[in-house]
Amino acid sequence: MTKTADVVIVGGGVMGTAIAHELARRGAGSIVLIEKSGLAAGSSGKSGANIRCHYSRPLTTSMALYGLRTFEAFPEQVGGPAVFTRAGMIVIAPSAMRASLAATIELQKSLGVEVNFISADELRDIDEGAKLGEGEIAAFESEAGYCDAVQVVTSYAAAARAGGAEIHEGVRVTSILTEDKRVSGVATTQGDIATRTVVLAAGPWSAAVARGLDVALPVRSCRVEVALLRTPCEPMLNRPQPLYCDFSQEIYHRPLPGGLLHIGNIDPREVRDEVDPDNYNEIAGGAFIDEMREKVERRYPPYRHAIGRGGYAALYSVTPDWHPILDRLPGVEGAFCAAGFSGHGFKMAPAVSKVITEMILDGQATSFDVSPLDAKRFDEGRLFVQGASAQVMG
Repeated sequence: MTKTADVVIVGGGVMGTAIAHELARRGAGSIVLIEKSGLAAGSSGKSGANIRCHYSRPLTTSMALYGLRTFEAFPEQVGGPAVFTRAGMIVIAPSAMRASLAATIELQKSLGVEVNFISADELRDIDEGAKLGEGEIAAFESEAGYCDAVQVVTSYAAAARAGGAEIHEGVRVTSILTEDKRVSGVATTQGDIATRTVVLAAGPWSAAVARGLDVALPVRSCRVEVALLRTPCEPMLNRPQPLYCDFSQEIYHRPLPGGLLHIGNIDPREVRDEVDPDNYNEIAGGAFIDEMREKVERRYPPYRHAIGRGGYAALYSVTPDWHPILDRLPGVEGAFCAAGFSGHGFKMAPAVSKVITEMILDGQATSFDVSPLDAKRFDEGRLFVQGASAQVMG
């Protein structure tokens, strides 16, 4: 393993590999990525990788739209096979949310997102198995879809390597070294690497690494569950199924290869289940699986004959406002942070790679104004979203 580098990236998920690729593309010099396990072995590999622009803030909507456009053209822009499936996304909400949903849709449309309200008949035209309940409303984001998460990470890593980056798997960063409040290197289980620039993109492990710098990063490692169903072989289910964000049922779901359905919750219950990211139960509980099955059946009656395929648990890295920290770490020159995505960051990886690379090479981010996502906002009472509902789609 190399003994010096211009930039060391900690974390081999979608954020770390995307940043490595962008730095290599920009000619940032010698780049080393360190991953304690294997690429995509953490949150990225278990992500639903839902690619949609349903946000109520211009910044996050714009970053998500940039990600959508990147994933659409991934073979040309990054390399490797196609990773994106366009399926569209149905948003369903109770009538009490009409005003807020209308405002969100108008914001999204102003930024170039293809989204509109739809009627119950239009919903059945898109997906004949679904139904609206009494007083419910629906919208359709036609360009949304989902990615093959592991292939995205694999392709980013391959492109980074082709650009000269080194990627080391099975190596743990034990500490970030400093001298006079400036990064001087990283200590790993295979020796030290001298560097003056470190990017912390270690997801749920980020807070533990930052503590070695005397930085209290407000990122909690929380367990979140996913249920899996094998859909029935009914004619209507042989058509491509859209992604769903169902605020009435507080669930989301998307199809998987092999006729499977991936179902997760969009309520904030996982924040109550803080865990050790190196030691947590990775199997979804039976009660959770039963709950998800019951909820999806209410919305989608054909799933009443779906066959349970169990489920799994993954990790969210949750901040107090459920949005990431994209900034220099305070008090440590040369340390940058891309962490705390709270379960909805996968789609933002292309945009995050741009802004972190710009911070490192240009002195500031110019593609997107990410100053509202700075590291000091929590101490200063400037939450990105005040009173966030924490309804996110993993």
